[in-house]
Amino acid sequence: MNIPPRIRAALVYLAASAIVATIVFTTVFFLWYPGPFFGAAGGFELLRIIVSVDMALGPLAVLVIYKPGKWGLKFDLVTLAALQLCALMYGVYVLFEARPVYVAFVKDRFEIARANAFPEGELAKGGPYASLSLNGPRWVGVRLPSDKDQAFQLLVSGLNGVDAQYYPKYYVSYESVKADVAAHAQAIDVLRKRNPADIARIDGMVARTGKPEAAIGFVPIRAGKSDLSAIVDRKTGDVLRVSGVPPWGNV
Repeated sequence: MNIPPRIRAALVYLAASAIVATIVFTTVFFLWYPGPFFGAAGGFELLRIIVSVDMALGPLAVLVIYKPGKWGLKFDLVTLAALQLCALMYGVYVLFEARPVYVAFVKDRFEIARANAFPEGELAKGGPYASLSLNGPRWVGVRLPSDKDQAFQLLVSGLNGVDAQYYPKYYVSYESVKADVAAHAQAIDVLRKRNPADIARIDGMVARTGKPEAAIGFVPIRAGKSDLSAIVDRKTGDVLRVSGVPPWGNV
């Protein structure tokens, strides 16, 4: 089959773009945003935008500009590839900066802490929690301060949109809050009632835990664009899995 050089060049460019995008987003999806965290952060919308540039505009531009023997063709192709790579890297940078680094249990729910939202200098006060994970969020607990001045400062910070999960100095190990998690776990049937369209999905999730339904429950995870449900053991407080089923229903 004799494919015209212009179409062949566009197809080669398309294949190369697809390989690069697949490698990049496989890393993003499996390391920085494992499981349903990617969708909860709005990552699929950004992915669609970038893929549309990689898989459509780039090859189409090659189709337009490619002409064998054309003066400056190499420069045009290199410039196009550089611009496309810059767009891809910017998207990856945005995802990297906003990646979830901690899932913190606060009072009666989990809160996600993102890498770029910690107040300046607060990470350094976090002791063993001062580092930011590169392979998915770490699970921790939060012990709210008993000191009145610190509690007031935290209240003011929360009113300004920076809540307790962004102050690692209040972090404690997840082991130390498991009993609280177990105590606040709600019955799976509550999740069904709030999400009647997802009953089959919830039933499948329960089956995959390998535990009787009475032994498990869910705790909300406030995740940003769309909230998640942590499926936990109601006796031990262990997190068994994270589900994309919204804990409040589709409100």
